[in-house]
Amino acid sequence: MLDFNWNSNLSVGNFILDFGWNLPEFFPGHVKASICKSLIVENGPVLIWDSVSTDKPSNKIFSDYLHYNLEDVNWFKYIWHKGFALRYASYSWMAIKQILKMADILNIRGIPVNPNCSFCLGNSETHSHVYFECDYSFSLLIALFPVMVKFYLRPNLVQTYDFFESHRNYSRAEKNFCYLTVAVLVYHLWRERNNRRFSNAWRSPDELKRVIILAIVAKARNWRHYDMFKANFKELLG
Repeated sequence: MLDFNWNSNLSVGNFILDFGWNLPEFFPGHVKASICKSLIVENGPVLIWDSVSTDKPSNKIFSDYLHYNLEDVNWFKYIWHKGFALRYASYSWMAIKQILKMADILNIRGIPVNPNCSFCLGNSETHSHVYFECDYSFSLLIALFPVMVKFYLRPNLVQTYDFFESHRNYSRAEKNFCYLTVAVLVYHLWRERNNRRFSNAWRSPDELKRVIILAIVAKARNWRHYDMFKANFKELLG
């Protein structure tokens, strides 16, 4: 057995001589063979930290440099917040990206389906309509969050998340709870849409609201601030 406590302060450079491996004799043969497979070259790509700052590199600074050319997704915190549930978060992510298989997308792809909304039956089914221009979905939104009735125009999904993020009276935990609630609503609206299209099964807004509240309670009741939520979100948690 190799004693891993032997000269534990040595670096890899202590085992390199003239651009080749210089390994101790007591290293097991299979270990030496595995290490020697890694070639050492005199000239090649080298990773260095090149910065005018005197600060030591951090994961955040390195990540910023590595991903500088990528789009800044400022709504990620609405989906992947502390306490998110993958089942619900994944559907919110797809809804924001507008990649759920709505009728308008399927028809554009040459898959003929009924273009009308499965809830109101009078408008075209699109992401913005289902979340939350439709009377059915908007009635559920304001049933869960009565404060949303103050909107002069009906919000879309991102605007709904933005509203809670900018709410000055909500703590971070309360905002995360709102994000979770919206994600549960998004998920169950999509399930209700599919049940209506493919199973001919319908739920009223009150019935679906009860299902959504049960799902929210099941997820959030173990959160540290649950008692505070019950006081501040009486419409949801009673």
